[in-house]
Amino acid sequence: MNTIYEDKSASQKFGQVIKALRKKRQFTQEDLSEKSDIGVQYISRIETGTANPTLKVISAIAVALDAALPELFSGLEKNND
Repeated sequence: MNTIYEDKSASQKFGQVIKALRKKRQFTQEDLSEKSDIGVQYISRIETGTANPTLKVISAIAVALDAALPELFSGLEKNND
């Protein structure tokens, strides 16, 4: 099965999911930064795939977005075709 992210790195795919969830909740990057205690610039780097966040940071983002950890990794499945 192909995903819409098939030609992007895992970091980029992860960032797209974070950005989509943030926008779905109508949060700005500043809102997410405040709720997660993570800097706005780092949030931006995560969303663009240029940062590789730790599990601690990922957990803080999940709590701030009121999302389950697996939801943050949706679309990252390996293409098995």
